[in-house]
Amino acid sequence: MSVEVIPVLCNEKNMANYAYLIKNDSSNEVIIVDAAETKPIQKVLEQHKLVPTHILTTHHHFDHVGANTELKQRYNLKIIAPEKEFTQIPGAEISVKDNQTIEIENMTIHIIEAPGHTKGHVLYYIPKENLLFTGDVLFNLCIGGLFEGDPDEMFTSLQKIKQLPNETLILPGHEYTHAGISEKLLSNKDFEPYLNKYMKRQQGLFSPATLKEEKTFNPYLQIQTLTEFLGQ
Repeated sequence: MSVEVIPVLCNEKNMANYAYLIKNDSSNEVIIVDAAETKPIQKVLEQHKLVPTHILTTHHHFDHVGANTELKQRYNLKIIAPEKEFTQIPGAEISVKDNQTIEIENMTIHIIEAPGHTKGHVLYYIPKENLLFTGDVLFNLCIGGLFEGDPDEMFTSLQKIKQLPNETLILPGHEYTHAGISEKLLSNKDFEPYLNKYMKRQQGLFSPATLKEEKTFNPYLQIQTLTEFLGQ
């Protein structure tokens, strides 16, 4: 991997959000994905002597944009936001839409529209690095709630994700793995490497599951039809 991804746990006492810092090896400049909370992000930036140039926002919910205004004022960075939620996102300057490609810090980033959690939610995919930032659409072992979208939209969004390469690393907007861990999984020896990754994330380390692992253990990615998704 020619870039480093630094996870930053935000809103730790209630929402367990992830912000991510994407750093190209050749620079101290970083891209922030979902600037959830100022203090934890600021602490990591200062600790590693990093300078953010952009924020990539997956959707408009407050726990994903809480640091936008303060970080923009401090660093004069640019905030990229989904076209369909542009006016709802603080400090948004650049809009993006489905199938668009943008170039930042020598990285090619693909935009995938993925409604369901919200109407305009997008994913950020960096194919060269096998990185997929899923916001609140796909979590480890579960998915996001349908706050604005409907089951049909969420199912379609999950099918888009399933079409990506199996080695794609899944980087969700929250650490909700514990909610999906069952006795059945714990008794499955094949689940042990996945569980070890979760334990590493608990220590603040970068240890994402692959799409192949999510397809194997996340029940929502095992569903094949909309009828089954609806529980009918």
